[in-house]
Amino acid sequence: MDTRTIIYYLFHVFGFIATVIFTLFYYKKFGIPLKKVLIFILSVYPLAYAFMWFQFWVESGFTAWGNNIVRTFIWVPLIGLPFAKLYKLDYGKSMELLAPIPCVIHGVAHFGCVVQGCCHGYPWEYGIWNPELKVNTFPIQIIEAVTAILIVVAVVLLVRAHNYDGKSNAYPIMLVLFGSTRFIYEFFRDNVKLFWGISNLAIHAFVMFVVGLVWLIVAFILKRKKEKQQPVEQVDASVEEQEKVNE
Repeated sequence: MDTRTIIYYLFHVFGFIATVIFTLFYYKKFGIPLKKVLIFILSVYPLAYAFMWFQFWVESGFTAWGNNIVRTFIWVPLIGLPFAKLYKLDYGKSMELLAPIPCVIHGVAHFGCVVQGCCHGYPWEYGIWNPELKVNTFPIQIIEAVTAILIVVAVVLLVRAHNYDGKSNAYPIMLVLFGSTRFIYEFFRDNVKLFWGISNLAIHAFVMFVVGLVWLIVAFILKRKKEKQQPVEQVDASVEEQEKVNE
C-alpha cells in the first residue's frame, strides 16, 4: 500500500474520530445519557460502514470492494431502528442524533480523495493537481466536502430550532439537501456515466432525494391529520367535563 492510499484511509479514520468528537458536543441537549448515545452511535456506524462495502460489492457484480458512504445514507434509519428500540431511545430523537453524522463523516473523509486522486472532476487548468492523472482537475472533492459540512451546520441549527424534541424531520431534510447537491455535483465528476451523463452515484443521490422528499410529505400528512383530530378530541373532553359538573 503506497503513501497516498494510507493517507486516504487515514482520512476515513479521521471521519470516525470526528463523529465521536461531534457527538460529545451534540448530544447534550437531547437529555440522553452519554453512555447510551455512544453505544447507539457505535452500534450503527460499523454496520453502516460494513453495509457500504457489501453494497459496493453487490453493485460491482461481486468482483470488487470500495468506499462510498453515499450508498448507505438511506439505509441508516433502518439500521438505527432496532438499536433505538434495544436501547430504549425515542426514534425521532435518535434520527436527530444521526442526521448530521453521515455528512460529518463525508465532510472529513472526502478530503482524502484529493490526496488519492480519486473522485476527481474533469481536467481543468485552474484546478488542483491530481496525482493519479498528473494533470489539474476541477476540485469537486473539496466542494463536496465543504457542502457536507454546511449541511451539518444547517441540520444542527434545524434541530436546535425545534428544541431537540425529535420532531424536526432532520434526517429526511438531510437526505433532500445532500441528495440534491450530490446529484448535481456528479455532473462535474469525471466518472463513468450510465446514460444522459448520469452516473451510478447520481442515481443513488437521486434516490436519496426522493426518499427524503416522500418521507417529508408523509410526515406532513400525518401531522395535519393529527392536528385535525385534536380539536375533536378537545371538544369531546370538554363535553365530558361539563357532564361531570352537571352531575
